[in-house]
Amino acid sequence: MTPNSLAESVVYEHRRKVVAVTLAVVFVLGLGLPGVVLDTTLEEFRGGTAEHAADGYITDNMSGQAANSTGSFVVIADDENVLTKERYLQQLRVQQELRDDPVVGPTLVEDQQPLGVSNVVAIVAIRREEGVDAQEITVEPRPPLAEQIEAIEGLSEFELELYTSYAVGIVMDDVEHTWPEGGSFATVPTSYEGNGKTAESTAIVVSHRESVPAEELARAQTRMADIVDAEVEGDAMVLGQGVIDDELRRSSFDSLAIVGPLAFLFVLVVLVVAYRDLYDVALGLFGVALVLVWTFGFMGWARITFNQLFVAVPVLLMGLSIDYAIHVFMRAREERPPDGTDDVGGFQFGDEPRSPSVRKAMATALGGVGAALALVTITTATGFLSNLVSGVAPVRQFGLVSAVGIVGAFVVFGLLVPILKVELDERLEARGADRRAPAVGTEGGRLTALLAVPLVAARRSPKGVLAAALVVTLVAGGGAATVDTTFEQEDLLVEETPEWMDGLGPLAPGNYTAQENIAFVDRETYIYSGTTTQILVRGDVTANDTLDRVQAASDTANRSDSVLILPDDTNATQSPIRVMADLADDDAAFNETFTAADTDGDGVPDRNLEAVYDAFYEASPDGAGTWVHRENSEYVALRIVVPVDGTESEPAIAEDIRPAAEPVDGEGLSAIATGQPIMNQAVAENLLSTVVDSLLVTLVVVLGVLMAVYRRLEGYATLGAVTLVPVALAVAWITGSMAALGIPFNVMTALITSFTIGLGIDYSIHVSERYVYELNRDIGTEAALENAVFGTGGALLGSTASTAGGIAILGLALLVPLQQFGIITALTIVYAFLGSVVVLPSLLVLWTEWADADPAAA
Repeated sequence: MTPNSLAESVVYEHRRKVVAVTLAVVFVLGLGLPGVVLDTTLEEFRGGTAEHAADGYITDNMSGQAANSTGSFVVIADDENVLTKERYLQQLRVQQELRDDPVVGPTLVEDQQPLGVSNVVAIVAIRREEGVDAQEITVEPRPPLAEQIEAIEGLSEFELELYTSYAVGIVMDDVEHTWPEGGSFATVPTSYEGNGKTAESTAIVVSHRESVPAEELARAQTRMADIVDAEVEGDAMVLGQGVIDDELRRSSFDSLAIVGPLAFLFVLVVLVVAYRDLYDVALGLFGVALVLVWTFGFMGWARITFNQLFVAVPVLLMGLSIDYAIHVFMRAREERPPDGTDDVGGFQFGDEPRSPSVRKAMATALGGVGAALALVTITTATGFLSNLVSGVAPVRQFGLVSAVGIVGAFVVFGLLVPILKVELDERLEARGADRRAPAVGTEGGRLTALLAVPLVAARRSPKGVLAAALVVTLVAGGGAATVDTTFEQEDLLVEETPEWMDGLGPLAPGNYTAQENIAFVDRETYIYSGTTTQILVRGDVTANDTLDRVQAASDTANRSDSVLILPDDTNATQSPIRVMADLADDDAAFNETFTAADTDGDGVPDRNLEAVYDAFYEASPDGAGTWVHRENSEYVALRIVVPVDGTESEPAIAEDIRPAAEPVDGEGLSAIATGQPIMNQAVAENLLSTVVDSLLVTLVVVLGVLMAVYRRLEGYATLGAVTLVPVALAVAWITGSMAALGIPFNVMTALITSFTIGLGIDYSIHVSERYVYELNRDIGTEAALENAVFGTGGALLGSTASTAGGIAILGLALLVPLQQFGIITALTIVYAFLGSVVVLPSLLVLWTEWADADPAAA
């Protein structure tokens, strides 16, 4: 069956079946919409990396954090000392309020209640009253809060300072103190003055149940800040995944609430100008809505989580849908031009008379453009499916969902919408309306003059056009190699909202403080998950040289610029060697075993390590397991903890700490650096790898499909390669533009190359298909090129203007990555247009001459 006969079959014979089946499929898929879950965290991106697996292993087996829990902490900052009796009492009383609060209380871990330095000072006071030596005091089990408050109330100023020094310098640094893992500097900053026992901020560390839904956790953590702010002198701020996730989620919604109406209005105005027909505009928007229901309904049925990457999906589908609609509608208009416009702008589209029938015009249009739409769908969907090779799960899911949406766009705009337009136009004409209208680019005037520029260039100097394009590509390609590939979690947080947004009334964005709070905590150099890196060592950890290699790893980390320096000018790095050495100073029995295993006197055991670990577990039953892990009585892993300076960038931290794993890795041991800064860089590296892999796979697959299809349909496989060339050039242009604009590859811009190929191949195929279609009508190269550029180029210009302009409005979004995505995507669409309308015509002229593909010339 030929494309023309198939189109006639759809428009004439099976139109009601097509409408019924398509709407039924959309309805069924739409039932999955409630199943779409939003997740703006980075956990899905981190999953699958070796660094994430190492972090999970440590959390499950070697962490002091309660099982199935997540941490947060409330920082209380003031210009005055917060380590006073009155402040301690406020902090203890507010903890009781947190426990009793109906929002916060249910989220807390029962066996790991909030802890601050005030609790430890109170515990020290109680235990000293009981006659316990300071060196023997442990935080757990804790006395009731009422007893802690009473103990603080009874302290003299001297006792307060003494017990504060005990709490910070002894109790919380003891090997048996396993939570919080930052020890004393998880509750006081490293700016704590050891002599004056003062600090201008302190923190209460909190454990939440991991099973708490994200929305409830966000409410609880926000509520904690409100409670502490109201009851304690100073400013309260909360750092926790719940608050961060909430701000990521809110910033996305706030951004879309602001730019969404603006983008919709812009697209609507452009479509009205392009169509000059409100019925066609309404049909196009209705089709876009159906495609989105089709796509996101599938996501719900497939249980695919909506994350940052999927912001690109509606953008992609809107662009393709508008493009499909414009091509179908404009091609139908060409087949049925208004009276007196058969000779438009000095040229005519073909020599055959136009049929006045609405149905015949649409059947002819679909017969001509349907093959192009099908080929676009096959190549674009196949290109996005190439993301299935990615090691990042969200990227694989993005590729699958995009492919499903692209197929949906073809079904809706290649079948349903054309039939609906025919039915609508016939009814309107039956009532006396004239539904004939000119196609974009066929009316003469400035638009035609604009499209004539590349046409004239292709006729006069096609080689000159290609030479200029090549020069631009080489310059852009040189810049592409410098695109920033680093990434930090803070990049996704709102730093500040523009003042003009405050006047938007109900659309005004909320309050965003997470980035400011993180910056404060990092400046104060608290030790928490954001400033902690670790090295996990697994394998035969009882081999005699294991601890020597661990010491070498620690030394490497300590020589870096990122390692945290404590107030006593020592490095904050902790390893089993350092912890066991400290324990040996206080435990004579363990000291004997530890010293006997050190044959060369360098302070590092180098024999009988299994016996050393056994003695470690015996001397410190709770603490030893956080440094040396054993399974079934065998020692299988150990770790090094390297707190880092939070003011250093995450890329710099990863670059400094990763080499520290090298002295341990190999010869029976495996070692890997992990921690939030390093996991984030692993995400960036995975995304870059995805960009490269998917780009190569996509280009190869699309090239193969195009060459096979054109070989089968037109007899020229080389036409497929020619059609792909402008797309490859556009990839170089867009990556070069990213470098010039300082836009990095991140979780939102990483797939811009796939996006470029997806839209670029769409535009190029339409031009090539139209050119070959006209060429096969024996009208000659010049006339074929003219019809392709003015007819198809006009439709592409309308599609480009509406889609690129609408997406560019994302530059007004709150999130910087969303702004970058909007700008770079708009440029991508423009480059796809330029490649297909400026470069491709010259390529087609040269190809036609080389392949002797003009029947008229023959």
